[in-house]
Amino acid sequence: MRSRYYGTPEELGFAESLAVYEYIVPRLGKTILRHGSYLIDINALLTPVNLDCFHCHLVHGHNCCEKGQPYSMHGDNLALFEKHAFTILETYTNDGRAQEAREKGVFEKTIHTNYYSSIRTFEENCLYLIEENGKRICAIHKYALDKGMNPSQIKPFSCSLFPLEIIECDLGLLITAAIRETESFSRWGDYYRKNYACVNPKRRPAGSPKNYFAPEGYVPAWTWARSLLATYWGERTVQEIEALLHSE
Repeated sequence: MRSRYYGTPEELGFAESLAVYEYIVPRLGKTILRHGSYLIDINALLTPVNLDCFHCHLVHGHNCCEKGQPYSMHGDNLALFEKHAFTILETYTNDGRAQEAREKGVFEKTIHTNYYSSIRTFEENCLYLIEENGKRICAIHKYALDKGMNPSQIKPFSCSLFPLEIIECDLGLLITAAIRETESFSRWGDYYRKNYACVNPKRRPAGSPKNYFAPEGYVPAWTWARSLLATYWGERTVQEIEALLHSE
């Protein structure tokens, strides 16, 4: 029984893989519907989420790109990123991180990355987290937009995936989301629910401006990663999955 976080080479441990199996089996054919190799977790994908990312730092004091680093990459995603990795740093930073990356490499393997190769940190943040006009933004995403590229193809897949979770396992490809019931095996764990209003409105501090994580901004989790999956799987597959979501 083996499982892997889709979009990475990272395998789940035995306990997490078992949790995936125990999550899927009782729900299969009920709230998890099979579409070929895809296992569509209806309830999770329809859970309301508000990725009000530009206001996140103002509400919580930090965003999810701070004090951490992305999950590992592989395949075409990794190859495209590596092609532009140093150009991005040299274009958008002037604080020594480009030189440090030249000397030490863009990637590192540590206990914090489960010893998989991941983008290194710089001053405890992701190497590619920069500030522009008072906002914390991803330099990879900015570079892609400036060059007319699709950000989903060059950024680490996991950076664009949240709030969804995709697990490759013996039963198929589970497409679910960051909810309490998936925390035992999800790459996101319980961190977001405990710390961020995007998936837990109760974490929105009292007195926050009404347009920060506003109630009307919460839409089904699926919505946030739709374009990412269309990039990787094609629009037809995404539409077929959506038909199942709306069939309930």
